[in-house]
Order: sequence, then structure tokens, then C-alpha cells
Amino acid sequence: MRIAVVAMDTRGGIVPYVALGRSLHQAGHDVRMVAPADVAPMLAEAELPLAPLSGNVEEFLRSSTGATERGTMASMRVAAREMNPRIHAWTRETLAACEGVDVVTGGIGGMVVGLSVAEKIGRPFIETQVQPVGAPTGAYPGVLVGGPGWLGGAGHRLGHRLSEMALWMPFRGAMSSARKEVLGLTGRPSAADGQPILYGFSRHVVPVPPGRDRARHVTGYWFLPASPAWVPPRGVETFLEGGGPVVAIGFGSMVSEDPTALAQLVLGAVRRAGVRAVLVAGWGGLAKLPPAEDVFVADALPYDWLFPRVAAVVHHGGAGTTGLALRAGVPAIVVPFTVDQPFWGSRVAALGVGPTPIPRRRLTQERLADALSRTVADEAMRARAAALGERIRAEDGVAEAVAIFGRFASTLGSA
Repeated sequence: MRIAVVAMDTRGGIVPYVALGRSLHQAGHDVRMVAPADVAPMLAEAELPLAPLSGNVEEFLRSSTGATERGTMASMRVAAREMNPRIHAWTRETLAACEGVDVVTGGIGGMVVGLSVAEKIGRPFIETQVQPVGAPTGAYPGVLVGGPGWLGGAGHRLGHRLSEMALWMPFRGAMSSARKEVLGLTGRPSAADGQPILYGFSRHVVPVPPGRDRARHVTGYWFLPASPAWVPPRGVETFLEGGGPVVAIGFGSMVSEDPTALAQLVLGAVRRAGVRAVLVAGWGGLAKLPPAEDVFVADALPYDWLFPRVAAVVHHGGAGTTGLALRAGVPAIVVPFTVDQPFWGSRVAALGVGPTPIPRRRLTQERLADALSRTVADEAMRARAAALGERIRAEDGVAEAVAIFGRFASTLGSA
């Protein structure tokens, strides 16, 4: 089967789709990735062909410094401002990239252009989501909007509906314009109607209810193995093996308005809590600090290597980072900045494998130090995290997803 995987996101948001595409390719499918040009090295390492979309995600995020710290609405406004002028070009580029495919797939980011392109070429679109969208339930809040808590399950279901509206609202005008002017289409996109939805997370973390009009499959996480050529930077293993608990702290692709101030806040909290820390600087969330006996600073480290080696993780609550921390079987302190991160922080707390999240706007040295002290000392929380990690590691999300695509291929008559 010829499959186009459309992914428009930060590097962390694209990684699950690379993992999925890589496994589909290894299973014998003809896979092409449609993604921003700046992820080309990752695609080359995964041995997947890339049809590059114009623009650079890292430059876009750096240009929006501070928006992520101002919350979801500010981030969505900036995303719409930066993305909407590009949607016409991305639609043309995706249309060219999808020539001759049997199926198009992707999550929310890929659906912005991929859903209409699939309709234009007369092919189905299979949703492959890394957030629980398209599955309203009263069991937990919506991914963007919690809904009125006093309404209980009804409020949660309302929150799911409002979340889906909020996800599409900033891009609806540009999407409709591209459908009409680039693709010659009108009306509501329909390529995903009746098709299955695959969810790339664990049922032990987010239990999705069965679908009525379409099948919903919670496969397990789509993890991309670390590069076999990677070697730990000098000194990190010695640091991790030193005395006392070590925590990992990093905020991924979040860009801080004042990385130096955030780094000093984190450093002060680490020392107040009496722990040692590996700080992962990321794209600009944390400024680099000078070397110290209680802190090891790195630009980047593979989380699947680092997280199992520490006593706790402090992170921003991105879907992929949350999954890696949970799989590692260690408690997590979530400091959500924006979009779906508060949702994942709430799931970590609800599962009892981390304390109540500390929103970035409310983060102080005292609050973080208190959370660190309580988390590394909480044996019951550590035991729950270890048990959950064991259950997640027993799943093979990409293998399950590949099997579902294989069954779908048999219905098309082309394997």
C-alpha cells in the first residue's frame, strides 16, 4: 500500500509519525513523509523519503518567543498568524507529494492540508492522532478545554466538543480558502468519514471509548528508537552515578521569553530541594548554566536513554515527552506551557504518577522545590509510576498500528 504521512508540527510532534512511517515501511508499505524541510536529517536517519514543506518550524517558534508562556490562546493566535499565509503553498506541495498514493494519514497538524488533499485525489484519510481528539467522553476533560467541572461527566463531554472547535477555529478560514482556490473544493472535508481512527498512546494512560460510526483503536505509543550511533556526552554517566537523587529537567521545544531567568529559577529550586539535576536546554526554554557539581547541562539527550536513569522528570507536558516519561516508570512533575500540555499534566496527576501540575505562569522557585522534594520522597508514587511504566513497555504501539493498516490494505486490494 502506498501511504503518505502528513505531519506539520515541532520536531517532538513529528517523531511519533516518523516512528509510525518507519514501521510501515519495514512492513513492506511504500511510505512517503510530508513534513517541514527542517526535519530532513531525522527522516534520512529513519530511511524514509521526505516530500518537504516550505518553511522552518524552529525559526517559526523562535519568532514567537514568549507566546507559549502566555498560554493556549496566545499560542493559537501566533500559530494562526504564522501558518495561515502558508496553507495555500502547503496545500499545493502536499497535493504534489500525494500523487499516486492509496491512503493519506496524519493527526491534527497533518489534517490542516492533508484531509482536503485526500478528498481531492479521491483517497481515504485515516486519522492517526497522538491526542484524544474525536472521542468525546465524560471520563476526563477535553484536550484543550476542560469544561465546567461542576457539571461532572457532562462538563467533560462539553469540553471535548469545545476542544475540537478550538483546534480548528484559527485555521478554518485559510483551510476553506485553500480548498476552494487551490483544490477547487467546497463544503466540509469528508475523506475521513467512516474511516478508523488510530491513537498513538496507551490505553493505560487515556482510555478512549468505543466509536459508534467509526472504529477507534488505542494502539499504544509510537516511539522512535534512539540512533544506534549515538553515544552519551562525556561526563554524563559519571554524573548520573554520583550520590543522591538526580532529576531530569527540560522543556523541549518551548521557547522562553527569558531563558536565563527560567534557568536560574530551576537551579534555585534544585538546590532548595537538595537534589542534583540534568538540565536539557532544548530550543531556548532554558539558558545554559556554567558547570557545577550538582548540575549537568546538555543541549539535548535522548529521553529514552535519560529518563530511566533518574529519580524524577520535570517537563512541559508534550504528548511525546509525557509518553517517554511514563514508559520510563519514574514520576513526572509537569510544568505545562500551552495547548494540550495541561491535559497531559492532568492525566499524570490523575494516574497518581506525579503531583498536581504547576502551570508555567505560576512556576516559582518555591513551588518547584516543594514538588521536587515531595516527589523524590514519595515511595508510593514511585511504585505506581514503575508499575505503569511496566504496562506501557509491554505494549507495541507501532506494531499494532501497522497491523491495522495491513487489514485496511486488504480492503483496498493492495498490500
